[in-house]
Amino acid sequence: MSNSKLWPVHAFVEGLVANGVRFAVNSPGSRNTPLTLALAEHPEMTVFTHLDERSAAFFALGLAQAKHAPVVIVCTSGTATANYYPAVMEAFAAHVPLIVVTADRPPRLREVGANQVVRQNGMYAQHVKWAVEMPIPDGEIRTAKHATGVAARAAAEALATPAGPVHINYPLVEPLLIPARAACADMQMVCPPIVYASTVVEPQPSALTALQEALAHAERPLVVLGPQRDKEYAVLVQAFCQRNQIALFADSLSQARFATGKDTVVIGHYDLLLDAAKETCLLPDVVLKIGAEPTSKSLAAYLSRASAQSRVFVNDETAVYRDANGIATDVLIGHLGQWLQAVEIADGPRVEFLQWWTRADKFASHFIQKYTDKHWFEGTLLRVLLNALPKEAQFVIGNSRPVRDVDALAERDRPPLLMYGNRGVSGIDGVVSTAFGIAAAAPTLPTVLCIGDVSFYHDLNGLLAASRFAVPLMIVLVHNDGGGIFQHLSQAERQETLDYFTTPHGLNFQAIIEAYGGTYEQVCDSPSLAEAVSRLAQQPGLKVIEARFANDESVRHYRSMRSRIGRVMRGETD
Repeated sequence: MSNSKLWPVHAFVEGLVANGVRFAVNSPGSRNTPLTLALAEHPEMTVFTHLDERSAAFFALGLAQAKHAPVVIVCTSGTATANYYPAVMEAFAAHVPLIVVTADRPPRLREVGANQVVRQNGMYAQHVKWAVEMPIPDGEIRTAKHATGVAARAAAEALATPAGPVHINYPLVEPLLIPARAACADMQMVCPPIVYASTVVEPQPSALTALQEALAHAERPLVVLGPQRDKEYAVLVQAFCQRNQIALFADSLSQARFATGKDTVVIGHYDLLLDAAKETCLLPDVVLKIGAEPTSKSLAAYLSRASAQSRVFVNDETAVYRDANGIATDVLIGHLGQWLQAVEIADGPRVEFLQWWTRADKFASHFIQKYTDKHWFEGTLLRVLLNALPKEAQFVIGNSRPVRDVDALAERDRPPLLMYGNRGVSGIDGVVSTAFGIAAAAPTLPTVLCIGDVSFYHDLNGLLAASRFAVPLMIVLVHNDGGGIFQHLSQAERQETLDYFTTPHGLNFQAIIEAYGGTYEQVCDSPSLAEAVSRLAQQPGLKVIEARFANDESVRHYRSMRSRIGRVMRGETD
């Protein structure tokens, strides 16, 4: 029997839809029954039902990244809510709009030992932009109007700069079966508010004047673009640097790294060059650092050295600006889009700094090409994979080694790619599900995920999305039997205890992949990888291509490359 008092939940969903929310990811449960049915019955809402709450939340994270719009996630009460937490943390740090709705028991059942009751209200604490608890639906019009207002504010708050997650805790009472939407006569008396929120703020004119004057007098200016998802903004940054002959260090997830044409200011191999040559590299005298912190540790060290004698402008969306190494001398709050389009800087000696970096980048590119032609290792795999991807592909890069291999070794001279990664808090959990969410946002485009074996293991449940939602995804699995990145870190100095960090697991993933309805292939060299990628990229379903490497192989090749590049940069060899 339906509970007529629950109809305001329909009004809540109406408020979400009126404010642009079109996608929901729901996990089955009893307490969230009213929310599930209200979402499913709305004709403008697309609902994905994902069995595992952790995977569901990361799926929604990927969907929101790709759609540039809020996605609502809904779960039952109890431990289900805690499984959302990793994705909520990532969304908060990476500025991804999520509307987290947790169904709950009513207050009278809290703190009295009732079943499936935890302290949900405010549970995400400092990892959401806004949190609110709804009143228990009582069938009153005023309660329905309140619900639409909360929904409208949630959508606006999730999108407002900086975008991020909001949390709505929704206590619901039995019976939990909500009346059908069409049967709720009072719905016509509820008109949801539409919130017109501005998401773009421009920096103060005095800040832009200071930046322009500093660049005009600079001899060695540098622009650094961190991870960000706006392809059009990346084009503006690149065009500004090209027009004014300023070197651009573009993170592999900045959408500006890969550019067609040989004549470009994008320095593609700065990470390896800085790591190999260190103090040999010329320092900038003015730096404009835009957005999130770049992946490269060698770049962070370089900018820290430069900050001792350079003027460093840090640009970010809000006053909660990202400057992890404390290098800023000036902070510009707001979007630089209009300024980047308009500014022309008079000719000056800065072109020599650009030419120095361009020559170094060309040398590194030539050297890396010859080296990877001869040696098959994890870095070679990333280069071959990127070159084999279709022009219109979406590429999701896993954390740990894959993102660093792309940053150091990927060739920039290829058609632009849509690049994605979970670099907010850089966890290795949920990456498979994030990739499926990105694929679901544009199912006609080929979507490819490159991921390490430990991260893949962490989110095996996410593979169910392939058959459940008919979402195509190709996964290139880099298998070094657990945690090869630690061979690159200080833990490798204690080889006798390294197994505590590299976590060898001995898993054979083929049977697991096939159990989820996927196809599996193993490759062992560059030609077989390139052929498999070209053949499988646009096929439907789940396809996994695995390549296996020795756990300590990558670090040996990087040592060799750094040594040779460093000697050349110091003038010690040809």
